[in-house]
Amino acid sequence: MKVHGLMAGVVLMACSSTSKPHATSGKFEDCYYDCKPGEKAADASKPPDTKPAAAPSGKLTPAGEKAAALRQAADLLDKAGAALDGGNKNFAEQLFSTAELLVGADALASLAPTFREGAPPRVTTPTVKVDTAAAPQPKVVGSSEAEDAEAKVAPPKVEGSLTGTVEIDGKPLTGAFGLVTLEPASGKWPARTPKKRTIEQRGREFLPHIMAIPVGSTVAFPNFDTVFHNVFSTSPLAAFDLGIYKQGEAREYTFQKEGIVRLGCNLHANMSAYIAVVAAPAYVVTDDHGAFAFKHLAPGKYKLKAWSERSKAPIEQEVTVKVGANTVQVGVAADAPAGAPPDKFGGKRG
Repeated sequence: MKVHGLMAGVVLMACSSTSKPHATSGKFEDCYYDCKPGEKAADASKPPDTKPAAAPSGKLTPAGEKAAALRQAADLLDKAGAALDGGNKNFAEQLFSTAELLVGADALASLAPTFREGAPPRVTTPTVKVDTAAAPQPKVVGSSEAEDAEAKVAPPKVEGSLTGTVEIDGKPLTGAFGLVTLEPASGKWPARTPKKRTIEQRGREFLPHIMAIPVGSTVAFPNFDTVFHNVFSTSPLAAFDLGIYKQGEAREYTFQKEGIVRLGCNLHANMSAYIAVVAAPAYVVTDDHGAFAFKHLAPGKYKLKAWSERSKAPIEQEVTVKVGANTVQVGVAADAPAGAPPDKFGGKRG
């Protein structure tokens, strides 16, 4: 479908699916990345300057500012249509999203299906403001025992501990993180209380890189960077697209199904993170050498599940926890695809 000739002229913020700066000739019409004619292309994901330059006679009127924004949006739509006709659906959607920021989603609602067919469902709730002075999140988050301690849940009267290491090919999981969960062999346990957690976009990284949460938990995704981000997941367990939003804003998503959800940023191919949505009563994220520990377990038989970010799926094995100290070594596969996650349309990046 062609979406050309609706209006004219703009500077574009969105990066391509490879997250590499677009070449610029120095001409205004080629200056796609927040640069001025004659300047080198700037950061691909910096927000566009939506304020038009002042006229020689002085400040633009509100009508003049609106007209300039409409012209900028029109030029974006022309370029989005051309990208779509050329088969670059992901880049076309980025251009279209930028046009939405300029004139509002309602004004372009009739075109949205054209550019978003095949992408995860869009989360359109209004963004909320966040405190940009907040301290960074840790690298990993997720421990049922830490949650119990915070909630002042009493440990078992008779207990055992379980420590161990997640290994790949007989060696510790060096430079990567994993997850270990325990389910009573009886198959019965009370559901854990859903939590409210945060995965931030800071320094063009997700923090935490891996987070474990109970089923039903809600995660906020604040942007602490001066560039736009676009958090998404194509996982069948939790497919969503938060759209692009600026520094100091956030959207949320509630995770209702158990499993591993991989996150990506559609504007930065290097950004990746994992959310482990857990139904088990006991769980913990490993350190970057695969080490884990459960300190307060009721003695008995358990089904242990283990996963690493280098694995496609968890493995399962039985383990018996006796009173006192217990240890176990767990082997997982290194069969996850390497490289950047696909874009939100499933296209290869990086």
